[in-house]
Amino acid sequence: MFNILAPIFALIALAYASRKVNILGPNAYLELNRFVASLALPALIFDNVAHVTPAQLDQPGFVAAFGIGAFAVMIVPIFFARGTRSFGDRALDGLSASYPNTGYIGFPLAFLAYGAPSAPGATIAAVFTTFVLFGSAIALLEWDLHRGHAFGATVMKVGSSLLRNPIVLAPVAALSVTFGWVEVPAAADRVVKLLAGSAGPCALVAHGLFLARDDASNARPWAAAMRLRPLALVTLKVLVQPAITALIAVYVFGLKGMDAQLVVILSALPTGTGAFMLADVYKRDLEVTSITIMVSTILSAITLSICLVVLPRLL
Repeated sequence: MFNILAPIFALIALAYASRKVNILGPNAYLELNRFVASLALPALIFDNVAHVTPAQLDQPGFVAAFGIGAFAVMIVPIFFARGTRSFGDRALDGLSASYPNTGYIGFPLAFLAYGAPSAPGATIAAVFTTFVLFGSAIALLEWDLHRGHAFGATVMKVGSSLLRNPIVLAPVAALSVTFGWVEVPAAADRVVKLLAGSAGPCALVAHGLFLARDDASNARPWAAAMRLRPLALVTLKVLVQPAITALIAVYVFGLKGMDAQLVVILSALPTGTGAFMLADVYKRDLEVTSITIMVSTILSAITLSICLVVLPRLL
């Protein structure tokens, strides 16, 4: 267990320390994050989808367990904070509570814990997180922003935003290879694999740099974390979501072995940085979103360790 988690959190900690002692500059996380999101992570997703069979991606129970667990948590802040906060703020809180860091932490963790057989499940989770969860949050925020505007215009704006996202485009393009419609030239395949190989370490370093950034939303994280909202969001993310997912995976869809363990571990991942990006774009509460990401990342070192030890004995 230590050998699985230690390299992941060591890279995050090393990046964090590198920023704090000024080895890397204040804008390092922005550019590295852009590289990961625009090139490395899409290449990793493309490579995984392109080299699995349609049968390996045909896992409705896995998709449903992961998705129901995420949406069950996402609706909690939206429903229970009615009358106290705007709909857009509640939607962002829902994303912060349910958006697992499948791209930056999930892929490296899955490969270290389960090896190559985890690739289809990790890919399914990453695509679902980016396309469905992230897309749903954008749709809710856009609806709140353009309430009263034409529904069709809002739908077009949301669709356009998603279709420009390389992480969304990558699996769609890769399906043409999966089904044998297109063959990737050997040289191009090598370029994709080189980029894909950089995704894991670069993503972890980018995440550490993000946690160490200098802006005001990152000040006094532990004091801020003790406030009700971030405390509730962190609890939903690292405790409630994996618990719901485990119950659904085992007792509703009958998942066993690696599939059951993997879907729970992926749902137990800390909040991804995409939530902060939307908070920034839509001018929402950066501090609470930032604190949720930082504290859930730190606490997940404990909760993921427990999952890796306990789940093989139970599932």
